[in-house]
Amino acid sequence: MHILMVSEYFPPHEKGGGELSAFALAKALVKQGIRVSVLTSRFHNDAAQRTQEGVTIYARLTTGATPDSLQGNLQRGKVTHEIVRELPKLIAEIKPDLVHAMNITSMPGVAKVAHEIGIPAVAHINSPLAFDPKGTLLDDGKERQAPYTFGSFVSSFTHAKEVGRIKNKWFLRWNPIVWTVLYHRWNAIKHSFPAFTHFFPISTAMQDWLVKYGVSKQKTTVLYNIIPLDTFAKEKTFANKTPKLLYLGGYARYKGLPVIIEALEGLKEPYVLDCYGAGEEKAAMQEQATQTGINAQFHDYIAPKDIPKLIASHDILVFPSQVPEGLGRLAIEAMAGSKPVIASDIGGMRDTVVHGKTGLLVPPTEVAAWSAAISELLTNAKKRKTFGTAGKKRAFALFSEYTIVKTALAIYEKVLA
Repeated sequence: MHILMVSEYFPPHEKGGGELSAFALAKALVKQGIRVSVLTSRFHNDAAQRTQEGVTIYARLTTGATPDSLQGNLQRGKVTHEIVRELPKLIAEIKPDLVHAMNITSMPGVAKVAHEIGIPAVAHINSPLAFDPKGTLLDDGKERQAPYTFGSFVSSFTHAKEVGRIKNKWFLRWNPIVWTVLYHRWNAIKHSFPAFTHFFPISTAMQDWLVKYGVSKQKTTVLYNIIPLDTFAKEKTFANKTPKLLYLGGYARYKGLPVIIEALEGLKEPYVLDCYGAGEEKAAMQEQATQTGINAQFHDYIAPKDIPKLIASHDILVFPSQVPEGLGRLAIEAMAGSKPVIASDIGGMRDTVVHGKTGLLVPPTEVAAWSAAISELLTNAKKRKTFGTAGKKRAFALFSEYTIVKTALAIYEKVLA
């Protein structure tokens, strides 16, 4: 069996957990004797073809290098055209049995080529972008429940604080051209659904949204992201005398750090909050922390290879995302490292954290609830340890490489049959 994955970004140029998970799945398939190739974008001095841990990578696409910026997002608009141009040539060259669209932005291009050539195709659903032109599944700060029409999208867009990873500034918010372009791009994603034989949503939340948009549940299989659990489990963990809270999410409001800062204001229990990430709102959040007088340290982006040690050296992970995350990779990593998680009760986090057993789930915007949850774990070391032990057990039961690869292979074989 030869699987050709298509991913707009791919390590070492990952832009989030999705690319890390794509590479993890590719490597795991190779271990099972499956031939895996990847079509992705080329940056800087990348070789047009290279092999990493048994995976053959063809860097032939062009896209934006900075998805956090407006310019980068505009450049990403051509990725469908790039896939339509390059994918047929690569299929003719390497003759795969099946094409796997590994991210949402690759779906329209893969769908078009698969339909024209007649090759089986499956799609990974790892982001709210599949169901919301804004990529957040939020309406006026609350989790959306119904599919979009153009009218409901415009209304939602003009009230949105963020569009994907960037701020919804006034010149975007009130620009009909922006509305039309974003809706048109998303409509291409939605209309690509029929071309795929099967879908791999990464959580039941993503699966439910597929059904809302008319995909038969029988054509979907929840496939959690592969995470190197052993990397986190083997780190020597310890409890700090003064409990240390860890935030790893980037400095953008939709990631929820301002809610944590507000929740810590006036908290009497001793703690230290360590924040890591990148983003244009870092200075504003530092100022908010200074004004509220909380005990917080702000750090720059940290490489994925350094995260296991960072988790091991902290006592609690806070995951306050305001948007329905596809799954919540960091929460699983913390659980594998025997750390309790306090997370937003939204989207894929409900698949990850079991409230009252592996951590606490909190309404995303309710500051008082966040304050109470943080206080509960700061004052109860025994509960932190109990949650951490249960979290590790759950992580290895649900998110192990063996379980996930076995599921993927069964669907590949079913599709090819």
